[in-house]
Amino acid sequence: MRKQRLLGIEKQMTRIISNALFMEVKNPKIQGMVSVTKIDVTEDSRYADVFFSVLSIGDNPVDEVMVLEGLNEVRKFLRKRVAEETTLRYTPEIRVHLDNTVARAIKISNLIDKVSN
Repeated sequence: MRKQRLLGIEKQMTRIISNALFMEVKNPKIQGMVSVTKIDVTEDSRYADVFFSVLSIGDNPVDEVMVLEGLNEVRKFLRKRVAEETTLRYTPEIRVHLDNTVARAIKISNLIDKVSN
């Protein structure tokens, strides 16, 4: 499949999954602020690796293992939403991964602020 087409599918899936997480998913295991950071669709469009970023709200730390379990529980629902809103022949199977780059960037920024003051 052409690279441009894969990028379009990834962009559309990002929008659909983000909206579904924000508006429709009510799983108590998915706590904190969960957002889609990146989606990689394989060349044959059978699989989509979806990377999620999890940030805690307030002072309560987020249990990332529990959030990952919750995301794995709703991945079939997310695939169904993608199938309903796209015209793809094959809807990619969603594989869930946690992406900690945002949390790591915040931590590094805080360390730099401490050193510079």
